[in-house]
Amino acid sequence: MTSLQPFSLPPRWLPLRLLLGGLIAALLLLPFQHHDAKVLALPGPDFWLRCSSSLLVLATGLLLALCIAVIVGLRARQIGPRTEKFIALLGRALACVPVVVLTWGFISGWIGRLGWPVESLMPAQFPGSQRAPFAQALWEFLAPALLLALPLCGEMIHAVIMDGRSISNLDFSLRARGVPKASRLWLHHLNQLLPLLRVRLQSLCLIAPVYLIIIEDALHFMGWGDWMAQSLRAGGAGGIPLGFVSGAAMLALLSASLQLLPGRKKSAAGFVTTLAWQPWLLWALGILALLPTSLLSWLALWIALLLSGSAAWYHAWNHIEAALPIDAARVCGATDSMIWRDHISRVLHPMLAAWICTLFAQTLLCIAVACAMLPRLIDSLNGPLAKIYRPLALASAQDAAQTLADPTALLQSGATIALAALCLLQVSRIVKPRLS
Repeated sequence: MTSLQPFSLPPRWLPLRLLLGGLIAALLLLPFQHHDAKVLALPGPDFWLRCSSSLLVLATGLLLALCIAVIVGLRARQIGPRTEKFIALLGRALACVPVVVLTWGFISGWIGRLGWPVESLMPAQFPGSQRAPFAQALWEFLAPALLLALPLCGEMIHAVIMDGRSISNLDFSLRARGVPKASRLWLHHLNQLLPLLRVRLQSLCLIAPVYLIIIEDALHFMGWGDWMAQSLRAGGAGGIPLGFVSGAAMLALLSASLQLLPGRKKSAAGFVTTLAWQPWLLWALGILALLPTSLLSWLALWIALLLSGSAAWYHAWNHIEAALPIDAARVCGATDSMIWRDHISRVLHPMLAAWICTLFAQTLLCIAVACAMLPRLIDSLNGPLAKIYRPLALASAQDAAQTLADPTALLQSGATIALAALCLLQVSRIVKPRLS
C-alpha cells in the first residue's frame, strides 16, 4: 500500500469533514443491515478502550515515522544529491511493500526464528518471581506502533526529500550571512519543510487505519483494528458502520492534533478536494466485505482509488495547464485545434500515462490489502494474480503456522508485488510532465 502521489493541500476544517464523512458512510450502509441486528446499540466500555489503545498506537507510529524520516532525509541532503535520490528510492520501495508482508515477516523472524516475545502473541517469561509489568505493557503497544511506522516511514522519507526540492533554497544567502551549515539545514530548511510535512502526515492518516487493521489482526492486539478485522470477516453490516464512525473520530482527533505543528499552508477549496480527503480505502474494504465474491466487486476498490487521488492529479494538471503558453499562441493567430495539437495534447497524454501507471501501482497494493483482510476474494482473481496473492491470504490457523514455519512464499509474493508497484511508480515519475 502506498499513498505516494502528487501534492494536494487539504480542505478547511478537515477534522470536521472527516467526522461527517464517516457518519455519512455509516448511514449509507444501514440498508444492508439485517432487521434482527441492533445497529443503534451503543458500544460498551470495552470498545472505547480498544479505540483509545489504537489511537495511541496510531499517534506513536506517525510520530516515529516523522522523526525517522526527518533525520534520514535531512542527513541524506547533507551528504549530497546522489545520496538523496538513492534514499528517496529506498523510501519509496519500503512504502511499496505490502503491510501484511511486513507484519508476518516480523512475526516469523522475531518469534519464529529468534524466539523473542510479543506480549499479545507470546508473552515474555521471567525466571522465578521476577516481573516487569510496565515493560510488558510498553512493548505490547510498541510492537504494533513500530510495525505501523515502517510503511509510513518509507513514504515520509520520500516526502521529506521530494518536498525539500520544491521549497526555496536559502542555502546561498544564509551562507553569505555566515549562518553555520547545521543551522541552515536543521533550522531554516526544516522550518520551511514542516508545513508540507504536516500535510503529508494528514494524508497518511487517511490510510494508516487500514494498515492498523492488518497489524492488529496479525498481532492479536486488543484494539480497534482487531475488532474491525473481525467485523469485516464476519461480513455483517452491524459492526462496519460503527467502525466507520469510530475510525472517522480517531482520524479527526489525529488531524486536529497535527495542527499543533508549526507552519501553515493555505487550504484548498472545491468539491473535488473535499471528496478526495476521505478514508476511501477503509470504506472500500467495508463495501467489499458486504458484496458477494465476484470480479465486479473489485470495482468498488478501483472507484475508491480514483476518488482518493482525484484532487492531487486535478491540481497537478491545473498547475501544468496554467504554465502552457495558450494565450500567447492565440495572440499569434493559432486556432483551437492547433493549440490542442501543439500544446495541450503533448502534455496531456504524458499526464494521463503517469496517472494510469500510479493508479495501477496503487491497485496492486490495495488488492494485497483486500486479500489479506478478506481471503475469499482470492477466488475472484484470475490464475496468475491468484497465484501471486494467495500467500498473503492467511485464512486459517494452519496457513499462519505454515507461514511462520516457512515464510518464503509470503516474502516472494511481497517482493513481486513491491517490485511491480515500484516500477510503475518510477515510470509514472519519469513520464509525468514538468513545467516551470
